[in-house]
Amino acid sequence: MQLELSKPILAKLNEDFPKVKNVIVAHEIEDLMNYLIRILNIKVSNQEDQENLDFQMPVILDFIKSKFGLLTIPEIKEAFKMYVAKEFEDIKVFRMLDCIVVGEILTAFTNFRNDSLRVYDTKKQLLLAEVSQSTETEKKSIRNEFLGQIFDELNNRGYSDNIWQLWEKDFKTKELTEFANKVNATVTNLEKKAMYATEQEFYLNQIKSEMMTSRLQSAKWIVENANKQIRNKQKINSVVNRCRCLIGSKYLKNYLTDFEEFKNQIENDLD
Repeated sequence: MQLELSKPILAKLNEDFPKVKNVIVAHEIEDLMNYLIRILNIKVSNQEDQENLDFQMPVILDFIKSKFGLLTIPEIKEAFKMYVAKEFEDIKVFRMLDCIVVGEILTAFTNFRNDSLRVYDTKKQLLLAEVSQSTETEKKSIRNEFLGQIFDELNNRGYSDNIWQLWEKDFKTKELTEFANKVNATVTNLEKKAMYATEQEFYLNQIKSEMMTSRLQSAKWIVENANKQIRNKQKINSVVNRCRCLIGSKYLKNYLTDFEEFKNQIENDLD
C-alpha cells in the first residue's frame, strides 16, 4: 500500500493535520483568524471598525468550525490564497470578510480539492474496502501478499519503504509491535539520533524541491511547518517512518533465504 509515498500535496494538507473543529490550541486559532485578515489586507480606520471586526471574527470562527470543521487550518489558508490569487473563476475578490464570503471560498476550495483528488481517493477507498470487507482467509492472503512485496523489495534493492507499516499495533495508541521492539533493540540511541538527523535533512531538501516546482502555495507552508516542528524539537512523521524503514530493512536482510523464516520474524506480531 503506497498511499503515503504517493500522497498529493492537497491530500497531505487534509490528512496530515488536525481538523479545525478539533483544534483547541488558542494561538493556532488566533493565528488562522489573523491570517485571514492579513491576506485580505483588511484595515480598520477607527474604533467602530475595530469593534465590528472584533465582533465578526468569533462568528466567522464558529461558522467555519460548524460548517467546514473537517477542513484543516492549512487547507483554509490555501483556500484564501487561491481566492486572493483569483483561482476561483466564479467568485469575485473583495477586501472584506464575513460568513457569506468565507462560505463561498471554502465551498469552492472543497470542490476543487475533491475534483483534484478524485483518482487518489478512489484508489484509497478501494484499498480500504478491500481490507474491511475481506474474510479472515482473504486478510491472510492480503497480508502474505504485502509481506511478499517487502520480501521482494529487500531482495531486489536491499530496502523497502513499506516496513514502517509493521511498526505499530494500533496507530491511535502508538503501541509498538514485538517486531518493532526487536528491531529497535539493534540500534543504539546515539545511532538513532544520527540517522534521524541525516534523514531530516534529506526530507527538508525534498520538500523544498517540491515547493520550487509545485503550483500550490501551500507547498511553502509544508516547508514552514517542518521548520517549525524542528524549532519546537518535534519529530516529523515522514522522517520517523523513513528511519523505521532503514533499520527494519537492515534487520530483515538477514532473513531473505527463506520466505517462511522471513515471515516468522514479523507475522506473529500482526495476528
